[in-house]
Amino acid sequence: MSKIITIAGQKGGAGKSVTAINLATSLALLEKKTLLIDCDLQGCSTQGCGINALDYNCDIASFLSGRAKITDTVVKTQVNYLDMIPAGFNLFRVALKLAKNPENEKILRLFLRDVEDEYEYIIIDPPSSYGFLSITAMTAADWLVVCMSVHHNSVEDFHCLLRTVKYIRTTHNVPLKIAGCLFNKCETKEDIPSFLENQNLPDIKQMVYNTFIPEDDNIKRSIDLKIPVALHDIKSPAAAAYLSFAKEIHFFFNLRGVL
Repeated sequence: MSKIITIAGQKGGAGKSVTAINLATSLALLEKKTLLIDCDLQGCSTQGCGINALDYNCDIASFLSGRAKITDTVVKTQVNYLDMIPAGFNLFRVALKLAKNPENEKILRLFLRDVEDEYEYIIIDPPSSYGFLSITAMTAADWLVVCMSVHHNSVEDFHCLLRTVKYIRTTHNVPLKIAGCLFNKCETKEDIPSFLENQNLPDIKQMVYNTFIPEDDNIKRSIDLKIPVALHDIKSPAAAAYLSFAKEIHFFFNLRGVL
């Protein structure tokens, strides 16, 4: 059964979509069969994996609206072991209709039953908001990876996220847990403890991953090229960090006997 992980980060610029793309790619490079799901109508992960350049007839809106099976929406990427379910702006109307019924927040979780046995990891990229699509993406997961940046105030966002997790647990009876917090755009690891202290978040120190993602111009270049950073420069600091993070994630689940 898959480990289903939603990449959480409610403030734009925390690196949520970049993390989703590059974590999924790095897991695939470790030969872990991985599915990346784009739940954002802006299609950031879809574009970042170069999927828009490929021919496909169905996307996430197709199965959420009942016009296709979820298996019909899976697209092969240029990375072995990595598949994707793309998204586009046609998701807008589908989400508006589904949002009228709070029970539909569980719809993606129900659909994933048809594919979860096919993958070791399913990585979900939600929008940066607390709207229907974000709640749906988090409700579909068993685990959250929280993206944070030392360049953004985080205390209010983190407390809002905790309240959202509580809502999902109580409303939908989903055992959603936070796997850990990943820091992006760091100069050094020493930036993190002082940031947590200044943000009055010292209690989450034990939740912070050993890996952090450094400032690296290769990330911007890979975004411009619409490819994961490892495909742009496998030897870059960012590519090495994401590969290390994928290993840390895999070890996390192995340690807990989830594999």
